[in-house]
Amino acid sequence: MADRIRRLPGAVLRNCLLLAVQFGAIWLLRGPEGLWVPVLLAVFVAGAAVPHGTDAEFVARTAVVLTAVGVAVLGGITWDRHVLHDRGREEVAVVAQRTMAEGGSATSPSLRLRTEAGRDLPGPVTMDLAVGARLTVTVDPGGPAWSPGGRPDRPLWQAAGTGALLLIQAALLLRISLRRSPG
Repeated sequence: MADRIRRLPGAVLRNCLLLAVQFGAIWLLRGPEGLWVPVLLAVFVAGAAVPHGTDAEFVARTAVVLTAVGVAVLGGITWDRHVLHDRGREEVAVVAQRTMAEGGSATSPSLRLRTEAGRDLPGPVTMDLAVGARLTVTVDPGGPAWSPGGRPDRPLWQAAGTGALLLIQAALLLRISLRRSPG
């Protein structure tokens, strides 16, 4: 029992470090033009490194990494939808530019939108509309988040999924950190 109590601060520190990295990742993933690849790679590396100093093997480290990346992705989606639900403003956007983007073996239309107030919306939209067409979008007046269509509902399922992944992650790290060394 004394050995487990001695290992408890390490378990708490591991979880806090990973939570800090995930919060930073969620903040960087805001909006449709987030830095997805480098940010998720950083979360992947942090998730793999956090069990350092434990007897965690490949399967345990992989479980920590997958939950860490899942929390970052789902947390970013939850944050954007929550912001758009709470303070999003519905506006009319006009298709300012239409190009054809190649994705694999097929090409698909890629649109650049501009609100009637003159704000260019970041990130291309993969819809098939002509230049000058109008559509309703919901934008965050103070940030990069926006989505096509009206104001989204509360992100209850996304928030519940993020919370479940956080609980799984905490349990995994606690289990890995408090486990006895073989021998």
